[in-house]
Amino acid sequence: MNTKNPNILSQDEVESLPNSFYSHAEAIYHLNEVGIEIKQTRVAEWLGVSRANVSQVIGRMQNNGLIELTDELKLSKKGAYLAKIISRRHRIIERFLSEVLDLPWDKVYKETKKWENILSPTTEEAMLKILGNPTTGPFGNPIPYSNYKEVPMKNLLDVDPNEDYEILKISEELKKDNNVIDFLQKNQMLPGNNIFISDTNKYSITVSVTKNQYFGLDQYIAERVFVG
Repeated sequence: MNTKNPNILSQDEVESLPNSFYSHAEAIYHLNEVGIEIKQTRVAEWLGVSRANVSQVIGRMQNNGLIELTDELKLSKKGAYLAKIISRRHRIIERFLSEVLDLPWDKVYKETKKWENILSPTTEEAMLKILGNPTTGPFGNPIPYSNYKEVPMKNLLDVDPNEDYEILKISEELKKDNNVIDFLQKNQMLPGNNIFISDTNKYSITVSVTKNQYFGLDQYIAERVFVG
């Protein structure tokens, strides 16, 4: 009797899907992670493609049982599985490129998008072993199907001034902008580092990561850096 879980794709099934399914499933997954309304226009903005292109791919994904169309775009259970597999690859590769190959953050995101489409489970496990089986990517985002445990965190606009915090996570949105991610790396705003909040208001924040070296963050960045 066939007991295969209909909501799980085999490796052969994953490899038979076009790369456009990978990127769209991952985009929907990441939009959901950061709490952005999941519409076709949002997916198009996230991927940097036209809405017509997204509409075409979403239609094909729906025909393949990967998308449920409601008021918002929603991944089916099978689609969510695909998205998690690709996001898992993405975050493992990010760590490998930044920590083993020592690529700067502003290069990691673009290179990762190339690697994630072809990574095999064998290579994935080899990377994890070299990395020591991390549960997050280098930006603090959880690796799906790892032993990640959620911890309380809040963004920099919600914290109290004159306090020290630990940087825990940087939103996927910020990773997409090379200039922003280069700025964060140069200023040592890395997950695991401590950050001192000097002054904060609803529009901007003044912080220090290296002692007595202060710099400002605008609202957009501050809302997308999470500390605990």
